[in-house]
Amino acid sequence: MDNVPQFIRDNARRGLDLLEFAGDGLTEKTKREARNMARGQVSDDKAVRMGAWFERHESDLKSPDANAYVSGESNRPTAGQVAWLLWGGDLDKTNRLRAMKWAQRQNNTQEKNMKPFDDGEKIGIQYRSLEIREDSINDEDRSVSLSFSSEEPGERLRGQEILDHDKSAARMERINTGAPLLWNHDPNDQIGVVDKAYIGDDKRGHAVVRFGKGQRAQEFFQDVKDGIRKLVSFGYRIHRVTDTEANDEGVNSYRVTDWEPFEISLVSIPMDMTVGVGRASSDSMNVVRVQNAEPSTPEIIINQENIKNMSDKNENKVSETDTRNVAESVPQAYVPNNEDKARFRRDEMKRQSGIRSLGEKFGFGEDAERAIEEGTDLETFRRSVTESWEAPSAAIDHNGLNEAVGMNDKELREFSVVKAIRDIKSGKGLQGLEREVSEQAARNSGQSLGANDFFIPAEYGTRDLSAGTDADGGHTVETQVGDLIEKLDAQLVASQLGATILTGLTGNVSLPSMTGGATASWSTEDGAVTATDQQFGQVTLSPKRLAVRTIYSDQLVNQSSLSIENIVRDDLIKREALAVDLAAFAGSGSSNQPKGIINYNGIGAVTFGGAPTFEKYVDLWKAVATDNVPQDNLAYVTSAAAIAKGLSTTKDSGSGQFIMSESPSGGFSILGIPVVMFNQNISDKAIYGNFSELLIGQFASRKLTVDPFSLAANGQVAVTSNCFYDINVRHEASFAASADSAAQ
Repeated sequence: MDNVPQFIRDNARRGLDLLEFAGDGLTEKTKREARNMARGQVSDDKAVRMGAWFERHESDLKSPDANAYVSGESNRPTAGQVAWLLWGGDLDKTNRLRAMKWAQRQNNTQEKNMKPFDDGEKIGIQYRSLEIREDSINDEDRSVSLSFSSEEPGERLRGQEILDHDKSAARMERINTGAPLLWNHDPNDQIGVVDKAYIGDDKRGHAVVRFGKGQRAQEFFQDVKDGIRKLVSFGYRIHRVTDTEANDEGVNSYRVTDWEPFEISLVSIPMDMTVGVGRASSDSMNVVRVQNAEPSTPEIIINQENIKNMSDKNENKVSETDTRNVAESVPQAYVPNNEDKARFRRDEMKRQSGIRSLGEKFGFGEDAERAIEEGTDLETFRRSVTESWEAPSAAIDHNGLNEAVGMNDKELREFSVVKAIRDIKSGKGLQGLEREVSEQAARNSGQSLGANDFFIPAEYGTRDLSAGTDADGGHTVETQVGDLIEKLDAQLVASQLGATILTGLTGNVSLPSMTGGATASWSTEDGAVTATDQQFGQVTLSPKRLAVRTIYSDQLVNQSSLSIENIVRDDLIKREALAVDLAAFAGSGSSNQPKGIINYNGIGAVTFGGAPTFEKYVDLWKAVATDNVPQDNLAYVTSAAAIAKGLSTTKDSGSGQFIMSESPSGGFSILGIPVVMFNQNISDKAIYGNFSELLIGQFASRKLTVDPFSLAANGQVAVTSNCFYDINVRHEASFAASADSAAQ
């Protein structure tokens, strides 16, 4: 732009003079743009960003230090005031927003002057989407009859697009010569073929597509039959448009009178028609003729001699006689027209808005502003947020964690974890029962329900559920969905040892523990008895958030059978159980992590100091036995390496017996006491005790967050389960552990 007002130029110069007060947060890009602004140069991109930047930073001018500088009480501007000047803004209250208003006027003017197309312009592939009707599926030959186009206006950046469906308007030769049926418009992922395509008397484009016999193609066809994949899209090229006037609302419209469909695709998410223009690579561009436009260049006959001349002249237009044959192969330099400039502005506004929205939602506000300043694209910023973000440990009403949402038997049968994941992944969000249940569970627990979140409620999995029918595709395998709590118990080593599992807890739970007992004394028949009291303490369990991240393939999630439901639930429970087990034995007790057995100061401690001996294992037994611990649920726990060492190390030099022996009931034992293998990281230590004294508290409702973005390129979806546990021991004296490795 070359009409930059003098006040903007002057403000930019003033800001450059005050750079010493700018602080460390100023980017080189801002300084460079300020120097250009002082010379009267503001790019279209800068004008778009100015409005949003001023709105965001106006509060920087309202601090006491800023007011003191404006009033003359101080000669030191704030860093925010220097930045405001560098963006062309005034500091005084009366005029501080006039630079923003000027930028907004420039953007509005450019948009009003935008034309749908320039004659001879080159554009990329276009896409449109619609749904498949269930009655159009032929199971015998794996074909689907569908209507893929109509004269329904489609919204584009250039305005309202209407595809002319006169039979002479569509070039059907290419699509009728074995055009591919693709997945997500990927030319390397063909799943079928277009058998026939035509323009009907009903002014619609019709096609019959046939799926291949390969396993992948058959899986897609089955998903279409089950109603899981409902969206179809087609790719087409535009060759000629009729330029029309803007309507009363200022929206341009144009009619495509020459277009060419060339592929049809199943898609998971419809192409955004407002950003379809210009996304194709240069070798997929084609020339568009504007029927009502005056020719802006003379007709050019393409040959080897004038190709170079066209490139040298930055020619971006080709005569109509050459459009169909050779125009796409002519190397042409790119010169942005008004429509391109407007598109760039809109793309930039969408980039800024998307980055800022992600930053605000996930607590990366400063990173978002830096990404906007540095020109980071939205997808790159989304990946960085996904890799860095950890779900916050927000204030939670623990009394509502286990509050039932009121599901009846039918709803318990129909609630599906897999369907919830699938709904969120598809982009349409939670639907039906899963949404209703999650909203109620969120209200119960005082937690937020984000767009990618859902809850597994307290009563789900509290009984065995018979298979039912999933309205979103049908349960295809008759089986049972097992009890969540039973599944968890089966996975927990601590549970198998006899740990006390407390489920359905609501809020902090305090359990009594006797820290000192009453004493007895002998006395004469009439002598006084010394009074002693029992001493009691409390063992407290309070909810601590456990986040478990799992990754599933799109192919798995898109299945609808109850067997897949069990697979997903078992996987979540297995990972949850591994984390709870490790915390029970070796949790640090810090950073909101429960404290594990080996980290309690009051347990018995035995130092092996070298290779394990039978005497050292006896010392572990003695450390617990001398404290009068009840002799039930006793066990040794150690690693496979330590067990192997015990099985191969003799008790003494003469008996031929080993420290550990095979137990008659299976497994291994020492002193007739079971030895249980635990292969998570406990540094090969040996633990002994009465495991009924180990308390594991479970606070029921699980919140799951689905991330459909970060692994989308790999055909995967990440799911983070947030659940609540705590671990404690009723009496520390009930346990003893080696201070070092038992596998030395």
